[in-house]
Amino acid sequence: MKAIILAGGKGTRLQPLTFETPKPLISIAGKTIIDRIFASLPDEMHEVIVVVEHLKDKIKSHVGDNFYNKKVIYVDQIPMRGTFGALLSAKNLLKEKERFLVINGDDIHDKEELEKYLLYPRSFGVQSMNMPNYYSVKIKDGFVDGFSPQTDEEKVKGAHVATGAYVLDTDIFKHPGVEVYGGEFGLPQTIMQQKDELPVTGIITTKWVTINSIEDIQKAEKYFEN
Repeated sequence: MKAIILAGGKGTRLQPLTFETPKPLISIAGKTIIDRIFASLPDEMHEVIVVVEHLKDKIKSHVGDNFYNKKVIYVDQIPMRGTFGALLSAKNLLKEKERFLVINGDDIHDKEELEKYLLYPRSFGVQSMNMPNYYSVKIKDGFVDGFSPQTDEEKVKGAHVATGAYVLDTDIFKHPGVEVYGGEFGLPQTIMQQKDELPVTGIITTKWVTINSIEDIQKAEKYFEN
């Protein structure tokens, strides 16, 4: 089974750190984000496709063609922006109906939790977090049913938000993609457009670590040091 890492972003929210260092190569407690991603991949992942753009040569130099005993292939991000555009960049490297794992290049996951994703035809990670600017993910009868703005209570107590990890298959490419803010095309929004035809199981996690700000780096450093 293949894993696809979406690692082409500029990491604008982490500038100036990302002016010369691509986000996946930022070190967290002595280990880069992309090292932690590869270490978390289930044993079933025999090949990894890395979608690159910003400072891509540095990522290729660090990772090489074989990393953590997994074959690595690189593909340049196509002009279509957003997470769906990044995933679409890898379409030609997948066989019809092939299942694959998708992970963002700035998210760190737990291996045992990722293994749970593989138990279902399609799966969608969610975690209860205090992230008021994110949409709340709704789960009904075990399946992800949609998104909604967070309620006032959720903004205080936390809500289920998308972790950016999914198991999908090439049927996702039957949809042209859902355009979201800034002309980008969102992967979770596109997944939801197919939910009636292709249900997706919600995977509740507790160990997802996202790196979107300097504060996130500081929190992650403490988390992994402990």
